[in-house]
Amino acid sequence: MKTLLKISELHSFAAAAEQLNMTGPAVSMQMKALEFELDAKIFDRSARPPRLTPLGRAICEHAKKMLKSEQDLVTLCQPSQTLNGHFHIGFVATASARLLPGLLKCARDEMPNARFDIQTDLSQTLETKVTSGQLDAAIVTASYKPPKDIHYQHLRREKLIFALPAGHGEMELNDLNKSVPFLHFMPDSGIGKLIADYVQPLLNKAGRSIYLDSVEAIMECVKHDIGFTMLPAPDIHRHKDHRIKTLGLQHPGLRRDLVIAVRRDNPIFPALDSFSGLFREDEAH
Repeated sequence: MKTLLKISELHSFAAAAEQLNMTGPAVSMQMKALEFELDAKIFDRSARPPRLTPLGRAICEHAKKMLKSEQDLVTLCQPSQTLNGHFHIGFVATASARLLPGLLKCARDEMPNARFDIQTDLSQTLETKVTSGQLDAAIVTASYKPPKDIHYQHLRREKLIFALPAGHGEMELNDLNKSVPFLHFMPDSGIGKLIADYVQPLLNKAGRSIYLDSVEAIMECVKHDIGFTMLPAPDIHRHKDHRIKTLGLQHPGLRRDLVIAVRRDNPIFPALDSFSGLFREDEAH
């Protein structure tokens, strides 16, 4: 195919042979072999020099596409610090809305040979899927100790703060919980467990809690004076308006760490620095 395209470009068997460092008879034999294999008349040999037939010109167009695909395949398989291939990535739900658009946009620009399928779930479930090989990597809330065979690559640290209805913004948390319930995000999730550890000592023992599985739903409830909550600061600020007041506590443990969980034997691991560099949160958030 390469020889055929060179003949098409130079309109000469002899010139093609010279550029390809081949003999004239070798070029002629290649073209006869190609015609035999395709059972097609590629050249009109009644002309001097032989010229492409209409079918020959069409074959050349297909040959260009085939050779381009071959080169793309070679490039895809070359060792690289970027990612090449089709990857399955998990996202903890509370981070996907903020981080997923940036990941896909940066990957499109910087790692065009990488494709990503995305699924969201709880951190513990995602880590189990990484361990079993169902996922190549997952963005999760870090646990106190990574599961066996899992490596954590730190992405970012996010403060946990309270969001209160504006009309209750001056109340102490203990008193506030007497008036309205605490809106608790998924207590079985990684972030939910962190929140439970922090807020339980602060809340009124007689106060109520409502458990919800959606950050958006929780924030809408806060806006409508239904309750108050604790969530990562970026999630609260994405939804904050004049109906919400925020409160942060001076406590070094009031934060959650987002990490990339990956097995050391996964193809993503050698390019982990490049992969983590794709996570750029929208500045507007």
